[in-house]
Amino acid sequence: MAEFAEATAKANKKSEAQSKIQVQTFEKQVRKSPYSTNGAATDIGTLVKDSTRLNVYSNIKKDDKGDVFKVRVQTAGEAQIGVLGDPGLRVQVMSRYGAVVADSKEGLGSTTENYKALQKGEYKLPAGDYYIKVTNDGNGPVKDSKGNVLTSKNYAIQMSMGVYRKDYDTVAQQPRAGDGVPQQSVGQLELQNMLTAAQNFDTGLSGTAKLNNALFG
Repeated sequence: MAEFAEATAKANKKSEAQSKIQVQTFEKQVRKSPYSTNGAATDIGTLVKDSTRLNVYSNIKKDDKGDVFKVRVQTAGEAQIGVLGDPGLRVQVMSRYGAVVADSKEGLGSTTENYKALQKGEYKLPAGDYYIKVTNDGNGPVKDSKGNVLTSKNYAIQMSMGVYRKDYDTVAQQPRAGDGVPQQSVGQLELQNMLTAAQNFDTGLSGTAKLNNALFG
């Protein structure tokens, strides 16, 4: 009970602080690499404590090997991950060396517990590069409300660390047929971000509201 009360108080304090910040939103559209490797990962930005929030929106087909996104954590801190989307997805957070830090799959011990802590914003990530891998969970076909098998699953992932002042949205589209590794360099992505027109809001949308709006309108 004490832990719940403490967590609630912490969340309320963060929400109150966030409500006083005018947020800038930036958006870019990229095409994913056809390769599900860390070397071909789609860069979605740098996570800066009390400064940036990173969002990525995409989909994965039933036969895809997976999507991989790169996140750079500037300084160590308690990070939070939010994931919304169709059922049947598995999300893993890996270090730059490929070691799994957190895993949404149940029953994997410390990596499962780390993922749950990340969901609550209670897992401390050291500074460095990380990779978020999204795959089908392998539990068989997933059906929609009409009983049709889903051939493509939509999802949205959000990373934050404390409050944020800049909201970065990445819309990651499917690669074109015959694509090699289309990922832009870090310098090109930074320039694209700078040139993208910023939209100003009195307050930032909550994480869940933003992801819901993006996926479900």
